Amino acid sequence: MKRLKYFPTQDYSFLLDENHYVYDHVENEDSLHIYIKSREHGCCCPVCGKMSHKLHATYMRKFQDTPIRCKQTFLHANVYKYDCENPECECKVFMEDLPFAKASQVRTDALNTLVLAVSMFLSNEGASKVLSLLGVQISNDTIQRLYDRIEFIDNPDVEEIGVDDVAIRKGQTYATVIYDLRDHHLIALLDGRDGEPLKEWLKSHNKVRLVARDRASAYASAINEILPDCMQVADRFHLLQNLLEYMKDIFKEEMPTKLYIQNGKVSESAPDKILKEKTPDNAILDSLHYDNTSPRNSDGNELFYDNKKHNLNSAQYQHHKEMREKNSN
Repeated sequence: MKRLKYFPTQDYSFLLDENHYVYDHVENEDSLHIYIKSREHGCCCPVCGKMSHKLHATYMRKFQDTPIRCKQTFLHANVYKYDCENPECECKVFMEDLPFAKASQVRTDALNTLVLAVSMFLSNEGASKVLSLLGVQISNDTIQRLYDRIEFIDNPDVEEIGVDDVAIRKGQTYATVIYDLRDHHLIALLDGRDGEPLKEWLKSHNKVRLVARDRASAYASAINEILPDCMQVADRFHLLQNLLEYMKDIFKEEMPTKLYIQNGKVSESAPDKILKEKTPDNAILDSLHYDNTSPRNSDGNELFYDNKKHNLNSAQYQHHKEMREKNSN
């Protein structure tokens, strides 16, 4: 008997973490249910921060996770509650923190990220329909609630920022975005793009020493007024945009409006037209043979077709003939 060199694995650390494992799963026609269990491990109290290993009880939580094979996927987690071992702490019992979902959350962090990524380029209703095809059941109102919970954490000590405008509704509503140049995360979203909201924001962020901005004069004026010693630079996108515009102007001035290529050479004047009569290939015509024999199928049997003959002497055809002659005159 040949010995197998491949063996099934029970390691699901790539799916969860070292403190949780999968012990069962149930697959239906349109859904997949994965059952996971917490291993005994220590957990820090969310109030006092002291590590606790004293188990209080277990409880069940259910999450919708990213779909597998376009099936709606759920995680059924059997997790622990802990007793805080600090007698002076106000919190007596707390629930363990899960690495894949926040407290009181019915979707995993990975699924929320997927939902926000899809809805970023679609409307909430459109994203809901696209996600349903992938195996995620979520309504447009729930997607909006996810957006409403997003918070921009401002940093009053930031020193290097980027400023640009974005369209909330193209052609109608615009906003000013401010992000940290070091890690490019968003720290502020201001209404309008006329520079006034940026002035108010800069007044409370006087440690800013470098601003990467677009070419809008409103932003330049606001920065010069509030932080005259701040260095302003153009970001890479707008530098490249400036370069392309200058190159277009150069090409328009230096290059003629029309270029002609003949025999691999460029000419500024149009080449003379050479009239050449197109003749059929006689060799191809000679290879074609037509006759009036009836068509036959692969078995050699004759194929019969309904050959409808038109009565050119009928009133309808005579009327059409008169109309063609009338229009031609």
